Amino acid sequence: MPANRKKPAKITVLLDDEEFARFHSYCHDRGFKKSTLIARLIRQFLDLEGYGMTAQRAPGARFGRSQ
Repeated sequence: MPANRKKPAKITVLLDDEEFARFHSYCHDRGFKKSTLIARLIRQFLDLEGYGMTAQRAPGARFGRSQ
């Protein structure tokens, strides 16, 4: 790995047995790697929420949402 290239950060996701079985089956049936699909889902969610994007770049962004 080149010296200037950063290693991707890692996270841990905890699922109960039933949720894991569903997710595992979905990934297997559709040919996804679990980590790749999780990263894609996180990016899509953050984009949908408009988080870290300017208002002009965020399609469907919801700003000022109360938590």
